[in-house]
Amino acid sequence: MDLNELAANCRTARDFAREGNYEQSAVFYQSSIAIIARHFVAVDNPRRSQWLHVKSLLQSELDCVNALASSICHLRQLAINPSSVHSPIDTPPTDPDIWPPRTSLPKKPVPSKSTSSGRSKTLGRRPSGTHTDAKSKKSTVKKSSSQVGIDTHATTKRASSLGRSGGTAKKDETEDAAASEKEDKEKTGEKVFEGIGFDRELVETIERDIVQRQLNVKWSDIAGLESAKELLKEAVVLPSVIPQFFKGIRRPWRGVCMIGPPGTGKTLLAKAVATECQTTFFSVSSATLTSKYRGDSEKLVRLLFEMARFYAPSTIFIDEIDSVGSKRGAESEHEASRRVKSELLVQMDGCSEDTSRTVLVLAATNFPWDLDDALRRRLEKRIYIPLPEKPDRLALLRLALAEVSVSEDVDLEQVADRLNGYSCADITNVCREAAMMSMRARIANLSAEEIRALSQEEIDLPITASDFSHAIEHTSPSVSRDDIIRYEQWMKEFGAA
Repeated sequence: MDLNELAANCRTARDFAREGNYEQSAVFYQSSIAIIARHFVAVDNPRRSQWLHVKSLLQSELDCVNALASSICHLRQLAINPSSVHSPIDTPPTDPDIWPPRTSLPKKPVPSKSTSSGRSKTLGRRPSGTHTDAKSKKSTVKKSSSQVGIDTHATTKRASSLGRSGGTAKKDETEDAAASEKEDKEKTGEKVFEGIGFDRELVETIERDIVQRQLNVKWSDIAGLESAKELLKEAVVLPSVIPQFFKGIRRPWRGVCMIGPPGTGKTLLAKAVATECQTTFFSVSSATLTSKYRGDSEKLVRLLFEMARFYAPSTIFIDEIDSVGSKRGAESEHEASRRVKSELLVQMDGCSEDTSRTVLVLAATNFPWDLDDALRRRLEKRIYIPLPEKPDRLALLRLALAEVSVSEDVDLEQVADRLNGYSCADITNVCREAAMMSMRARIANLSAEEIRALSQEEIDLPITASDFSHAIEHTSPSVSRDDIIRYEQWMKEFGAA
């Protein structure tokens, strides 16, 4: 089991819960519980109770998140249909504080003397009960002290206020979360981006989905690619180490584009750049800069560069930049896509206006021939990340097999020779496939109970030479020779290494 993945899932689930995104939080909680459930197969009996306790704790947190999500859903339904809200104000006759109308009892006639004058007085006088009944018919329902001043206008006003409160509940919750996050950052001494002139939701999108700090990828974690490492050090690391040297004509590079076949380590190089020079790392894709509202995509591009200058020194890594900066003027190009490209070009030219705030645009693409001409000019350094050579393949094999045991009959030099034409990702897949061979052979024709009873030593066997041979035979390279020729021809025409 990967404890780092489990910890990351738990941390992400709790972060989403604090931000009020309970649906996403529940997904990460379920993923964490599933990882622990799969781990039960290989864990020893003495530690099973501990993992069971951890699973129960995560399940209780998941139940709380689900309860909060259902409560918010119920409140939203009430906001949409305010008439379903039951209130004693809406039905005042059922209020226990309201007294029923007074009923008058008929008075018994007082016996009088049977005289003519008495009879005339009795005949000429109206019964007192008749006046009382008429009065009671004209009387209205008396309201309790709790309903004094409540009329039809007040009831209508209350219903409309319910609809408004339901519509603004989410906005208030977002503002409260943003305010608390701002206070936490101020307490820790971290800079807080105000985002004056931008919608708060757009700022939160950039901060939540793009900003990545304190990455942990070193240059030593990348096998080979020494020329690319040296160029990136010159473009990013050295300007932050000796800024007084990189002035005037020696200003830092504005943009660097890494091109090459898939799986050669372009994204890993970008993460190493952010780690080694201790910069704020913005990882951007086409989905990040896309919005369904007109004009928001351009605002996101501008906001991205404003935040990068605020948190400078920064690195904006645009993966698959051909999807964002393809050639303009095509028949199938949408107007919104053209505006985004124009804003990106303007912001890239404006990155170096303030030399004290270094912002590097680091791009990667597998299709350099689709880039716009103006964007290619702004990416001043265009370096080729080729397939690994034999020394690089050998170093990558040693890195990939560092945490597993290898049999003495395995000759890594011979394995590296057989992997000629494979990308870095292909070599990693071959090592993963070879590492699984011993486990597959051991659990063949065994039931789940028998597999659970196996010890770790019976499953974790050393990788043999036959395992590597079988893995190489069943894993073909993902890059063809024609693709390599096309990359080399483009570099001869437009390369700037």
